[in-house]
Amino acid sequence: WNLTMMRFLGNSFRRAFSSASPNDVIINLWSSPRCASTSLMYSFAQRSDTIVVDEPLYAHYLVNIEPTAPRPYRDQVLAAQNHDGNIVMNGFLNNQREKPVLFLKHMAKHARKLDMSFLKNTRNVILIRHPSDILASWSKVLGPENTRLEDIGIAEQREIVDAIKHAGCEEPIIIANRNLIERPEGTLRALCSRIRIRFEPGMLSWPAGGRPEDGLWAPYWYKGTHKSTGFGLDAGDTESPASAAKLPPPLEKESERALPMYKELHRLRLRPEPVIPDPRNRDILVFVGGRIVPRSEAKVSVFDSVVQGGDAVWEGLRVYEGRVFALDQHVRRLLDSARALMFDELPDEDEVREAVFATLRANGMRDGVHVRLTLTRGEKGTSGMSPTNNQSGPCLLVLPEWKPLVDCAGRPVGPAAAQRLITSAIRRHGPACLDSKIHHNNLLNNILAKIQANMAGADDALMLDMGGYVSETNATNFFLVKAGALVTPHADSCLAGITRGLVLDAARGLGIPTVERNVSLGEVYAGDEAFTTGTMGGLVPVAQVARTRAAPAAPPPHVPRVCALESTTRTDEDSDRRGLGQTRTRTDEDSDRRGLGQTRTRTD
Repeated sequence: WNLTMMRFLGNSFRRAFSSASPNDVIINLWSSPRCASTSLMYSFAQRSDTIVVDEPLYAHYLVNIEPTAPRPYRDQVLAAQNHDGNIVMNGFLNNQREKPVLFLKHMAKHARKLDMSFLKNTRNVILIRHPSDILASWSKVLGPENTRLEDIGIAEQREIVDAIKHAGCEEPIIIANRNLIERPEGTLRALCSRIRIRFEPGMLSWPAGGRPEDGLWAPYWYKGTHKSTGFGLDAGDTESPASAAKLPPPLEKESERALPMYKELHRLRLRPEPVIPDPRNRDILVFVGGRIVPRSEAKVSVFDSVVQGGDAVWEGLRVYEGRVFALDQHVRRLLDSARALMFDELPDEDEVREAVFATLRANGMRDGVHVRLTLTRGEKGTSGMSPTNNQSGPCLLVLPEWKPLVDCAGRPVGPAAAQRLITSAIRRHGPACLDSKIHHNNLLNNILAKIQANMAGADDALMLDMGGYVSETNATNFFLVKAGALVTPHADSCLAGITRGLVLDAARGLGIPTVERNVSLGEVYAGDEAFTTGTMGGLVPVAQVARTRAAPAAPPPHVPRVCALESTTRTDEDSDRRGLGQTRTRTDEDSDRRGLGQTRTRTD
């Protein structure tokens, strides 16, 4: 640590700052204690263009702000650092450095009694945490008797935000500690974007152990972070669920004093960017209402019916080796659903198909692609429920993504991808409520069941109908195998899925008895095998339902047989219209990877 500080504040200062570029940036992190501030410093230390410094204003704080604060390392810090914080900050501003990004980690309470004019020449990040969590964590180290509101820096954080606004500086970037821990990549991407530096994937992890830049106080405060290799609860005492820390009455009063300031800052927090699993999807082109536009411009109006009330219909499509699987069936169902909802001015089937082909061609997509095809009722003239407010006709959306076959948990489909299901308390409604044969965008019924599965740590939820019989999962159709027969629920409260229909046809072709009837939950528990079907994942085995094994430990015998024959239903009809590929041979390796086919030659 002494060597690091000498590098910045000693005789070698100018040499270390010898080659700055015009795009240099100084980042001040103003944190409360007991946050993930050290983890964030370690994160920036992994960057190839960044120098980090750990709390360079600590001596200023101990001498000029809290000269009686009990710190076991006080004398060491006072011997190592300049006591005048203004000299320290001016030194960083007025000298060049060997890397363009300088990251300064501060405690916000260290900023008192400083000339804050340096703020206008820096980017300022405020790391906030619920005051109850900070006070609870702080008191564990120094004891409740040495814990006060003044120790946690929330008041200073608000003062820094006010000073930045009054000075006309760039807006401060406020980060919620919870977001940094639970959504590190999205938060770091958003942070780097705001600072106008590139995000580097290496920022998400670091080697266990300390760093040369660690302050002299590291042995007292950084034990958890030194054990960590990335963001998360294992990085130390950095978060408690839903701010549930229990405080003694004196500290509870301190928390109540701080809470209004925290809420004021929390409202301004940075929102994490969505993390895109496949980087290729960052630059895709999307069909929106007759135009093919970049992802960043792919938007519908806030007056569109899909925004106002989920008033739209949709289909999921799969592209395999230059062909759109069961496209005609999907397009017909899309338009039938729109007719059932009495949409006006529907496009015809050829128009929808050509929009799909044009979008795929524009993206150069031929294989391993999933397409979300949506038709909204269109834009309204004014907010309201009535379709009479829709005067512009439907809006067609074609959203293609590079996405291999995945199960409900997002895992690639394969022998190890068997699902674990719970039974949901949310029931699937029948035609008397909302006909499941209309493939509509109002998916809250399914989403509520999925939330239950997420909370239970399961992959998906098996849903029952209003009579207590099995309907489907929240995302897929459900099949049960018992005594060699293939059983699936009636398509009364579930969608009559296209893949479901193909599986039934394929099973009949194999001579497997098939039955569509009411299925009780007890039958599921006693079944020999179970699997789900859907466009997103194809056929995926089920290993467990409500902690009851629903499939044998060995690969189930019927699923591969049905998969193999189901693939033969993928005909070459209309392939010459797609313009997506070349003549090629589909190999058994490809078939095995998808679990959906045999070797065959076709013209794509």
